[in-house]
Amino acid sequence: MSFNLRLSCLWVHRYTGLAMAGFLILAAITGSLLAFHDELDDVFNHRLAYSEIQNTPQLPIATLHDHVIAAYPEHQFSSMPTSIEPDKSAVFSVDRVRGQAAQNQPKAPFQEVYVNPYTGAIIGTRDKEEWAWHNTMWKVFWLHRDLLLGDIGKLILGIVSLVWTINCFIGFYLTFPRAIKKNKTKQKVSSKKRASFLKRWLPAWKIRTKTNLFKLNYDLHHAFGLWLWLMFFVIAWSSVGFNLKQVYQPVMQAVIGLEDRAEKFSKQSAQPTPDAKIISNKANSETDTATTADVVNKANSIAHLSAQANIAAQKNGVQVQQLLGIRWVEEDNQWQMRFKTDSDIGKKGGASSITVNAKTGSVERVNFGYQNASFGSKADQWLSTLHMGHIGYGFGHLLYQIFLVVMGLAVTVLSVTGVYLWWKGRQQRLKVLRNIKHSKQPS
Repeated sequence: MSFNLRLSCLWVHRYTGLAMAGFLILAAITGSLLAFHDELDDVFNHRLAYSEIQNTPQLPIATLHDHVIAAYPEHQFSSMPTSIEPDKSAVFSVDRVRGQAAQNQPKAPFQEVYVNPYTGAIIGTRDKEEWAWHNTMWKVFWLHRDLLLGDIGKLILGIVSLVWTINCFIGFYLTFPRAIKKNKTKQKVSSKKRASFLKRWLPAWKIRTKTNLFKLNYDLHHAFGLWLWLMFFVIAWSSVGFNLKQVYQPVMQAVIGLEDRAEKFSKQSAQPTPDAKIISNKANSETDTATTADVVNKANSIAHLSAQANIAAQKNGVQVQQLLGIRWVEEDNQWQMRFKTDSDIGKKGGASSITVNAKTGSVERVNFGYQNASFGSKADQWLSTLHMGHIGYGFGHLLYQIFLVVMGLAVTVLSVTGVYLWWKGRQQRLKVLRNIKHSKQPS
């Protein structure tokens, strides 16, 4: 009995797909909701997230931050938003404590504080771990992330993602037209020229409308898998990166030279910005006395850092699209701001940042996301950014959010049609076996 590659791939594709179907449908539905996470979270968390617009101007963000610190002096709030929408509350996050410090410090009973930007009154706090209506989207996120099972759930979804990634290639291969077997018996050669591979492959990309239910499901399964193959692969492989780093990291290192975090950090530290030497000398020339007031303080930090970010961006031929947040680094006496330029990949790992010395106001570091990353890091950033939907700005971002919802529906269709095709195939196989069994019975 000779080995048949196509039949073997079909068997693997069929039964691994059947095993993954439930997980993929769950991930697709939750992923579609998460494409509009912020918007839906504001709906479920409406009581805290929104504030009534008033005729008086909003209080400065620094003043609002002071109110939060006064209300909760036992917690640290080192970060601030850079802007507040007219009808939204100001949100301040409690600092996350990691490592040994977390053992010595009691866990905060909430992660966010909501403040009325017009009055400075504390509207309320939110504990995202609590099972409550206003935390619906965060439960959806953790269901999507780890099935609400922690590390075990991450491992399960990581394995599913790895199998899905392999299945992307198997499924793509199975859409190819079958090879025509050569008949050993002597036959007359047909005068018609055999159709090209592309012509024979073309039907796999089409959906027949005037047909039966089985053929419609067959066409949907094939066509959706081909049309959206690249994005399916991006989502599947980036999911491996989120949940199964012990597989993702070495593969990416071997294929595209992805650096691990420690190596990347050491390189960035060893390669300061061109102006670092001048800035360092300037800082050393200043006399740091306890009586000297900081040039950059909480009240002017956002304006100062955003101005410096714009200057640095213009020097590099890019524009600042969005300010992402600012934080105070007490141990270094520095202010840091994250921002996105029109050349940055996303709002997370691919974003830019600027750091200034609070005492002197001088720029210590400027890291542009599009400059400092190697090819491997950029590829990794693209994969994660495409998966999480942090693409584009304004209307372009909205279009990509809608596209992610379409992708979620497509994954659901692919899974449902795959189960249906397996079920119909099983019925057919059982029917054949019954007929064979019946034919062997003595009359």
